[in-house]
Amino acid sequence: MRYRAALVATALAAAGATMVLPGSASAAEPGFTVQITELPATFGAGAESRTMTVVASTDRARCIKVRWSLLLQVDGPDLDEVTITRVEDSGDFPVRRQNNGSTARITDEALDPGQLCRGRTVTARYQVSFDEDADTGRILFQPQAFTANGTLLQEASGQSPVVGQEPAATESPSPAPSDSPSPSPSDSSSDSSSDSSDQESGAGETSSPAPNLNAIPAASEGGPPSLLGPGLIVGALLVFMGVALLMRLHLRRRSSAAQFAEPPTGFYPMQ
Repeated sequence: MRYRAALVATALAAAGATMVLPGSASAAEPGFTVQITELPATFGAGAESRTMTVVASTDRARCIKVRWSLLLQVDGPDLDEVTITRVEDSGDFPVRRQNNGSTARITDEALDPGQLCRGRTVTARYQVSFDEDADTGRILFQPQAFTANGTLLQEASGQSPVVGQEPAATESPSPAPSDSPSPSPSDSSSDSSSDSSDQESGAGETSSPAPNLNAIPAASEGGPPSLLGPGLIVGALLVFMGVALLMRLHLRRRSSAAQFAEPPTGFYPMQ
C-alpha cells in the first residue's frame, strides 16, 4: 500500500508541475508567430495618423486563412478620442469595433486577403490618430491572429506614449487708468525704459520651446509575466520528493523481507 501511495504522490507531483504553467502558452497554437514590426515612437494629439504594422508567420506546411483582431487600451486619453483605420493595398478594410470602458476590440469583418504559409507572411496595417484635445498618456496594442474558425494562433503586444496638446497661454488684463497726475517727461522716459526691460525679461521667462515628440522613446514590447520558471522549479521539487519517498519505502521493504526470511538450521541429513 505504501508503495502504491508513493507512486500516486509522484504522479500528482508531475501533474502539479504541468498545471502551474501559464495558460497563455497553451492558448496559442505552436508553429505560429505574430510580431509588431512597425510601432511609432510617440503619438501626438491632433497630429497626422501614424502606422502600426503586424506580421504573422508560420513553419507549418499547410496554408491557412487568417482573421485579424486588435485589442486596444488607453491610459490618459479617452477611447473616443482614438481613431483607428485598418488598411490594405486596396484601401480601407471593413472592421467591427466594440468599446468597453478604456478597452476596445477591432476585428476584421472578412478574412485577410493573403494566405499564411511556410515562407509566406500575412500583414495587417492600422492607421492611428488622436483628437486635438486628447490628454497625455499612453496606448497599448495587442494584435491577435485567428483562424477562420476562431482559433487563436498567436498574439503580440506593444505600447507607445501619447503627447497631448499644451494649453494655450492666457493674456493678463491691462491695468485700469488711474487718476494720479501724469509723470514728468524724465520720469516717463525712465519708466518706459524700465517697462521695456521688464517686458523683455518677462517674455524670456514665459516662452518655452515646443516639445520634441520624437524624443520620447516607445516602451519595450512585452506581455503578461510568465510563470514557466517558478512552475518548473516547484514541479522539480515535487518530483524529487516523490522519488525520494519511493526509494525509502523500497529500502524499508527489502529490509523487512530480509529479517523475516527463514534462517538455516545448521544440521545436515545423515548419510
